Amino acid sequence: MKRICVIVLCLFCMLWAGSRCEAVVIGNDWQYLTADSQGKWKYFDFGRFQSPIPGNNREAWLEVPILPAEPWKNTLLFSIDGQAVEVFVDGSKVYADGDFSSRFLGHGKKWHMVELPYVPHETMLLFHLYADYPHQLGVFKNFIVDNQQNQARRIFAVDFPYIITLPVAVLLSMVTFMYLFNRPDRRRMNIKLLILMLLMTLWTISLSNVKQFLWNVPVIWRFLENFICYLLPVAANSIIVEVLEEDLRLSVKRVVKIYAALAALALTLELAGFDGLVMCRQLLYAAVLCLQVFVFRNMWEAIKRKNIYAQFAMVPMIVMGGLGIADGVLLYLHFWRWHVYLLPLGIYACSSFVVCMVREQVIRERELEAHAEELLAEIAATMAKAELDELTGCRNRGAFEDFIRQQIAGGKAFSLVMMDIDYFKEINDHYGHEAGDRVLYQFSEVVRSQLAGKQEFFRWGGEEFVIYCQGLNREQARELAEKIRHQVEIHQFFRHRQITVSAGVAQWYDGNDSQVGIFRRMDDALYAAKCNGRNQVVME
Repeated sequence: MKRICVIVLCLFCMLWAGSRCEAVVIGNDWQYLTADSQGKWKYFDFGRFQSPIPGNNREAWLEVPILPAEPWKNTLLFSIDGQAVEVFVDGSKVYADGDFSSRFLGHGKKWHMVELPYVPHETMLLFHLYADYPHQLGVFKNFIVDNQQNQARRIFAVDFPYIITLPVAVLLSMVTFMYLFNRPDRRRMNIKLLILMLLMTLWTISLSNVKQFLWNVPVIWRFLENFICYLLPVAANSIIVEVLEEDLRLSVKRVVKIYAALAALALTLELAGFDGLVMCRQLLYAAVLCLQVFVFRNMWEAIKRKNIYAQFAMVPMIVMGGLGIADGVLLYLHFWRWHVYLLPLGIYACSSFVVCMVREQVIRERELEAHAEELLAEIAATMAKAELDELTGCRNRGAFEDFIRQQIAGGKAFSLVMMDIDYFKEINDHYGHEAGDRVLYQFSEVVRSQLAGKQEFFRWGGEEFVIYCQGLNREQARELAEKIRHQVEIHQFFRHRQITVSAGVAQWYDGNDSQVGIFRRMDDALYAAKCNGRNQVVME
């Protein structure tokens, strides 16, 4: 037990000593040395709102005294833009990053976390810097000494606004992509909205600090961070162009062209080596402040015309415009140590426009479904009307032939009854065709009154009719036909003339039969009934 206590005590002492020997505090007496200082160190005001080292230099040395103190603080955190850096403590290099020469698109923006060694006495902390542009030389941001855990916490804490907006931007991009091809009339708007969502997603990633762990290419990230700022107003106002009516689009198109020209100017200056993406930033924020007024005016006119898309687009336009201007103010006034962009939070305002788009799509789909149902109903009614005999209400011969083919293919047992009104030509000749039509109509009503649910009634042509009797053999079908014949015989069509009917019955014999065969047998039976004196039923 004593040995364990001794070991624990020794380990504690070692850890305490180790932590104590890794602690420094940075002094306030900064000095710089450049080619213009003629070999003399000059005082440098390293305040919160830091200025670059004076002169037109790209390379410099910076030194500051460091003292041993506060055992838990041994990690230096700082970020630089467009600079390569070497760090020396007591003459020994402890950190290096970047090339001390010109590079295409420069060195980018990057944060650095440097673990400082133990210093037993006051010594010098020395920085060797190479800048892409003189206005960047010697500019540090977020220069903090603390323990490693707190420094890592700072890095991730600054990313909080980006972390909560990135999933929303990705989700809205996916939703927009899903509806991209559903509305041909809104396809251009949907494509532009998808581009805006993708730009917001990529820009949010480029602003975050975590990106350095994902892909350590500060040049690319800095370029994306700065250039996408110019593309966002172009993409956002291009969507407004698609939303507005034709007569309101012209001035907004001009606004888009101005933003695009400003982006082209900044990119040209950047590629020419003048840091154009940063130099033109003030022009960009001034343009947003002035030009969005014209966009707002046209959108307000569209809202008065009951433009639903303009109503939902107004909210994100105001919110994103306000956040963009706030970013410009905060960027140049330095309200806090770490600059955090607020514009990514505007993605939540964009969600209202996406919701509007989805809502309109759902309404349109419901309208299309209702219209499709109406068309199907009209088609069914038209087809039914085409198969229907208007005078008698029976289905016609064409419908019967399609029907009987389906029943034969189904393999169900059935019988057929063909009926013919006796001396119908004499009725037309004596009483006229109008009276003949009344006979046909009343005859159909009499027959239908005797039929069951599975029996179908067709008008074959003229005064001939066919009854389909499912599940009945020829004897059962004959009984049905006889009952109908009797009802026709006693029905009073005319006051002084009796109407009768003749019928022929045939049965379907499944595999040993054919459609032509059963028709011939049915017709032969009807012919026999006619030849035997009419007003009777004859089986095949």
